[in-house]
Amino acid sequence: MPVQNDKYQQGFTLVEFSIAILVAALIIGTATPAYIYLVDKARTNKTIDEIKSMQRDINRFERKGNRYPDSLLEIFPEQPVDPWGNFYQYLNIKNASNPNAINPRTDKNFKKLNIDYDLFSTGADSLSLSPIAASESLDDIVRGDNGDFVGPVRDY
Repeated sequence: MPVQNDKYQQGFTLVEFSIAILVAALIIGTATPAYIYLVDKARTNKTIDEIKSMQRDINRFERKGNRYPDSLLEIFPEQPVDPWGNFYQYLNIKNASNPNAINPRTDKNFKKLNIDYDLFSTGADSLSLSPIAASESLDDIVRGDNGDFVGPVRDY
């Protein structure tokens, strides 16, 4: 009958198991920020494309009716939603019925971003303030310079 040697039992030791967990944690810890960055970049790019598309629709509406819409619902059957699940924000500045009640967005020097209409996404945090240099607005995707710029506030 063979003699069993308890020194050579099969399985992981606590040290081997700890090393395996540490390696897995390092891989996950390195990959997760890269994944989050790529997802956020994709959402930002999609938002830029959607704002440019909505801008074309709004400008087409203005050319046909000689006025800007009072809301996005005049153009779209449902209120458009950005990739973060927030409603796109729109403000008719040029043809507003009460210009004194309007609060258009401004840059860090309190210069209006647009004189015709504001169109923007509040970004991942769903918060936004004017001026756009406010910390709550830094992740916003904005239309500025009357449509010559569409992109993240940090690039404006």
